[in-house]
Amino acid sequence: MLWFELKYHFSQITFKIAVLLFFLLGILSTTLNFGSEEVHKNAPYVVSTMVSLLALFSIFVSTLFCANVVLRDTTYKMESLLFTTGIKRLPYFMIRILGLVISVFMILAIAVLGLFMASLFQDPAQLGPFKPAYFLQPLFVLALPTVVLISSLLFAVAILSRNVKLVYVSGVLLYVLYLLGSILGNSPLIANSALKLTEPDLLTVLADPFGLAPFFQETRSWTIAQRNEQLFGLQGDFLLNRLAWTGVALLLLAVSYRYFKFRASSDAKSKAPREKTQVFDKVWYRRHQVQPSGKSYYRAIFRKQLKLEISAVFKHFPFFLMLLIWAFLMAIELKDHLFSGFYGIHSYPVAENIIEQLMAVRPAMLLIVFYAAELICRERSVNIQSLIYSSPAPNLIFWASKALTLGLMVMSIISLNIGIGIATQLFNGQFSIDLPAYLSLYYYAGLPLFLFALLVVFIQTLIPNKYLGMMVNLCVAGLISFSRSIGIEHYLLRYASVPRLEYSQLNGFGHYATAFNWYMIYWTAFALLLSLLTISMWQNGRQHSFNERLKSIGKHQTKTGRLVFLLSLAVWLGSGAYIYHQTNIIGKYKSSFAQQDWQLRYEKKYKATDSLPQPIIRAVKTQIALYPEDQKYTLSGSYLMRNESEKPISKVWVNIDQEVHTAKVDIEGATKQVHDAEFDQYWISLKQPLLPGASLTMQFSMEVIRSGFMPFNNENSLLKNGSYIELEKYLPSIGYNSGNESDDLIARKKAGLPEVQPMTNIPDQQYHLIDYESTISTLPDQYVVSVGTLQRSWTANKRRYFHYKTGKPVNFMLAFSSARYTQAKALYKDMELTVFYQEGHEYNVPAILQGMKDALDYGNEHFNPYPLKQLSFAEIPQYRGAATAYPGVLFGSEKIMFLSDYRDTSKVNYTYATTAHETAHQWWAHQLSPANAPGAAFLTESLAKYTEAKVVEHRFGKAYLSPYLKADNLLYFNMRNMSNQELPLAVTTDQAFVRYQKGGLSLYAISEAIGEAQFSAALRRLLDKHMAPERKALAEDLIQELYVGASANQKQGIDEALRKVITYSLKIKPLKTKRLKDGRYSVTLQVNIDKNELQASGQKPLRVSEDFDIAFFDHQPGSWDQRPNPFYLQKHHFSKKETVVTIILNQKPKSTGIDPYGYVLDEDQRDNMQEVK
Repeated sequence: MLWFELKYHFSQITFKIAVLLFFLLGILSTTLNFGSEEVHKNAPYVVSTMVSLLALFSIFVSTLFCANVVLRDTTYKMESLLFTTGIKRLPYFMIRILGLVISVFMILAIAVLGLFMASLFQDPAQLGPFKPAYFLQPLFVLALPTVVLISSLLFAVAILSRNVKLVYVSGVLLYVLYLLGSILGNSPLIANSALKLTEPDLLTVLADPFGLAPFFQETRSWTIAQRNEQLFGLQGDFLLNRLAWTGVALLLLAVSYRYFKFRASSDAKSKAPREKTQVFDKVWYRRHQVQPSGKSYYRAIFRKQLKLEISAVFKHFPFFLMLLIWAFLMAIELKDHLFSGFYGIHSYPVAENIIEQLMAVRPAMLLIVFYAAELICRERSVNIQSLIYSSPAPNLIFWASKALTLGLMVMSIISLNIGIGIATQLFNGQFSIDLPAYLSLYYYAGLPLFLFALLVVFIQTLIPNKYLGMMVNLCVAGLISFSRSIGIEHYLLRYASVPRLEYSQLNGFGHYATAFNWYMIYWTAFALLLSLLTISMWQNGRQHSFNERLKSIGKHQTKTGRLVFLLSLAVWLGSGAYIYHQTNIIGKYKSSFAQQDWQLRYEKKYKATDSLPQPIIRAVKTQIALYPEDQKYTLSGSYLMRNESEKPISKVWVNIDQEVHTAKVDIEGATKQVHDAEFDQYWISLKQPLLPGASLTMQFSMEVIRSGFMPFNNENSLLKNGSYIELEKYLPSIGYNSGNESDDLIARKKAGLPEVQPMTNIPDQQYHLIDYESTISTLPDQYVVSVGTLQRSWTANKRRYFHYKTGKPVNFMLAFSSARYTQAKALYKDMELTVFYQEGHEYNVPAILQGMKDALDYGNEHFNPYPLKQLSFAEIPQYRGAATAYPGVLFGSEKIMFLSDYRDTSKVNYTYATTAHETAHQWWAHQLSPANAPGAAFLTESLAKYTEAKVVEHRFGKAYLSPYLKADNLLYFNMRNMSNQELPLAVTTDQAFVRYQKGGLSLYAISEAIGEAQFSAALRRLLDKHMAPERKALAEDLIQELYVGASANQKQGIDEALRKVITYSLKIKPLKTKRLKDGRYSVTLQVNIDKNELQASGQKPLRVSEDFDIAFFDHQPGSWDQRPNPFYLQKHHFSKKETVVTIILNQKPKSTGIDPYGYVLDEDQRDNMQEVK
């Protein structure tokens, strides 16, 4: 009987298609990236991760198998016959569940086979040893328990309810459980998860039904060597999770077996109703006028049919259960988005923070697939299609009623989202509701979803088999969602998809809505074409074969239908041609592959001339005109350039950025100009060679178009309100541009290029500062903030002009913003501080001003005087990260800097801290600029992070700073485990977690070891020796300054922090507390210290010999919100892995800790604090 059950599964077309699809999924999964190029494609960690993800996809296969195969007796009305045979209850139950489990598991095994076969064809340099256990162990340890759980839940629902819609709801519920487990478990599969501070506790880990949370939690600290070699076993929290959920699966089966009725559903009632004598009223026959044609007849039929379709969806419990699940999911996601941001930051629940999340409606595609199948096949499922479709009602009536019902379903989902968003605002005390923005979600989020519904109706109509149609539609949904990942990048090829669209209060949806409108015209016209074909090929019982239905298309098209078809085709082609022109011609569109090929060819062609002497820019003058309404800006200007080499220069090599639409360059007296149009390079031959020390002037003009059809670039964004342009990146550059190189190791290897060298071995250590002057015109109601001092501002010709000029030479960093700003000014110690912000975003302006003041004070006292008389901070839309610093001006994003909620004063104010960080860059980037060599970011970002921490400490104290330090520690370990082999701070290049989190912590630890005064003295010496016009600094220069006055032990600590990659595992355990005769207390502690150095081969244990802080508090552990200060804090020297120490105290402690403030790099700091009993 089991073999018969399996043969039935295997004979289903859905099973055969699923086998093929999962085999392809296994092959495609080898293209995914798991955080580091140094992890092998066939590493056990990679295979385990991919098998876990493939197991999640089995949710959809299991749902279809369960609805199609398990419920076949109910569907085909065979229950009465089957349940009267000799089949017993238990064998029937076991055969059905085993058939489902084995079928789904076999499909996963096929996927793993595809994964294995695809791995054989990968680049050998990306592969490790092939071991069968790497593939089989994840299949049985990770995938099998997941399959058992999924199958058990779906089977229990199916066999108890015998309701196919409840099976669909259960499938969606399982997917929602995965999303919730990923959110609560801080899964790395969720965007920005590494930046969140929430560490899943045991309950959260156990609550993940698919085991991904404990898997990622327990492998988080694995080194690259471990990920390449170590199998993940059944152990720890993962074992508890699998045992718990396997137990849940068995319990579900036991309960379903206990209540499973082994009889026909029509016999389910235990008691027959008492027969009643019915009294029939006489109804006299009357003749009715029948009018099977005409508009009124069709309207009446449409109303009746629409009412039936709506009732089939909206008047049943499963649909409302589905909406309840959806609401729960959106509420959890919104809560996580608002109140669990990176660094644990809370956001104000205002419209711009909420709408971004409410637009994420793609999971609703699952609901549409399931319900569209039920609607399209509703008549066939009860065998009345011949009766219904034999009526004179046209196909249009049936199609329109079903499509409109799906449209109402989409509106219900969007309405629910809007209600959740508004309720969130009101519940959190935000009573300013941007209703137009919320209502726009019906268009921006609802219309693409409805267009997808029309595609689903087309496919489901095209494919007679209901479950095969659902499977194809699920594949199409996956293809739409992940099309970019498989190489389908152009939005003209991605159904109902549009370029990035975000909402900001500064800019609304901006002119990016224009591109959205055109794409919606394009895809709506295409959907209308599909709909007309759907109507013509409607499965009305009169044509059975696909060929017959195909031939009938012309017959079913009326003159109006043909006209609509032609008009739709014309609109589709016309809008597509316009989009193509805007994207490919004006926007110079390149796919990722084409862009990479362009980069490789640029390097091959021009790298050999990298060392060609070129003049250095010494002064820049620009005239810039912003035209947001035309989505462009124009620029003309000049460079004063000087030959600072020792050789004459006969040719000037000018590089134009790819985002510049048109450009002209000219040097007076030039004899020849050669233009390489493919790479936009100009070679200008001079009439007379430019001798060493001589200067020349180059004139240039450019037009930059930034329409919504182009890939969004937050560093070159021209908006109706809130334009922000980092100008230095788009002005003409001189000489070879290394930014045009590709850093893809595999592509470089295939192209015959060496590994990219991010820093030069012999760096240029000379400063090349410039004088900058610019006149910028914008809309009359906007204000421009730029580098330099504002000389004057005026209005003319309905435009507003701003003239900026630097008082002294600055680095070549020339950003500006333009928006309708409100200003907050403060005159502080002869300096003018100004915050430019959007009206209504006043929440954090005081913190920004205070951060600027405190950072300036700290820098002036500990480093050297701030060189300017003004410092500005300008708000820009939330498209970019947090903030960035330019000479004399800082720019900060709307969301993170201005709309973060710090009313809870017990938490670190990251707006204040980030402002201090960016102000610190006025020293660490603008006064001291590092040479372009390994470790350059250490001298900018790490020193700015250190300064940030010190400013926070001086303002609020160490107890307030401690959560900040511990957050950086946690983020460091979260991100390092998703990266390539970590480099030491002194030679770091592109690893952000090293230069930011680790850099700040390590420098703070050195400061604590040698003392803040000695550390500040080292920084002052560094500035004195390496500010312009002296040579630029190297990382080694700072290390040498830190050595001054340091003991041998301290020098070793400096070396280990900056030249090596060393981490610790600290643990403290109170052993005994005793009151002495003199009233004091003796506390005995056990301290465990593990010290490890990360090397290419893995972790190497090191001998401990250093000082650590030991502290005692009169507060319980976990009471940092009260900012407790220790009554005892001393450094103790430790030279063993385990040490027992006794300390005499003047009072009885309630808690003790090692490294109480959390600046030592320790992956698990939870055991650093313990209660003293």
